[in-house]
Amino acid sequence: MNLDFNELEKNLESVLEIDFEKIEQSCFVDLSEEMQHPETLLSIGQHEYKGNYYPTPIMTAGEFSAIIATSKSKKTFLKSAFLASYIGGKSSVLFPNIQSHRDKEYTILDFDTEQGKYYTQRTFRRVIEMVGGNYDSYKGYATRHLSSNERLLLIDYCLKNQHKYKHPVKLVSIDGIADLVENTNDIVMSKEASDYIMKWTYEYNIHITTIIHKSAMTNKPLGHLGTYVLKKAETVIDLEIQDDKSIKVSNPYSRGYRFDEFTFDINKDALPYLIENF
Repeated sequence: MNLDFNELEKNLESVLEIDFEKIEQSCFVDLSEEMQHPETLLSIGQHEYKGNYYPTPIMTAGEFSAIIATSKSKKTFLKSAFLASYIGGKSSVLFPNIQSHRDKEYTILDFDTEQGKYYTQRTFRRVIEMVGGNYDSYKGYATRHLSSNERLLLIDYCLKNQHKYKHPVKLVSIDGIADLVENTNDIVMSKEASDYIMKWTYEYNIHITTIIHKSAMTNKPLGHLGTYVLKKAETVIDLEIQDDKSIKVSNPYSRGYRFDEFTFDINKDALPYLIENF
């Protein structure tokens, strides 16, 4: 095999242009520094630590979470419940177990990759209906007509240009993450999408919640992308259809304390609600 010395020289020049001193400083962990706990966006229940009780976070700033489930298991309904709970309002009546820690106005971005504009609008309106009133800083995007790469770059554009919103972005939903790549079994594509999500959460100190399908056979998220999600997510939220068609929500993987399982169903107004006697 012949070596392309021009290409090697070009690669070397690009490496030399990297400011490794700046990277080293950004990665260094000072053990003497008292680190603040990441900002909690949503919590479910409490846990005991050294004799005191604290809210159990499910979404914190600088991290991402993943809702994993098989088809037709009401994943998007739960996503709506999380976004509505973070905004507040009447959503606490439907899901009193989900506690919002929002202390000021933030922008929430919701990207749908699977539905056309009509059904996407219905899904987005569900969030507002659960809140009980309009929330101007909840912004939704229907992206089914875009290519995988265009969806990825659109999210990147929105986060880079937050000045277009009245308030800074704090919570982002991507439904579903598999549509950010052409092939979930492609290692390079899957890693690139995963790297983007970790870059976004770190640079903008936001939380990104994603939805990914899982195999009914293996009970695991699909493809290499699913593997990356399981490894990197702060909170993995699993949905399971019960015999009565209600949905059990559990927390099989978490970087911190796991939240208590709960079930939900859909009421006559097509809104999800907590079944409290689970």
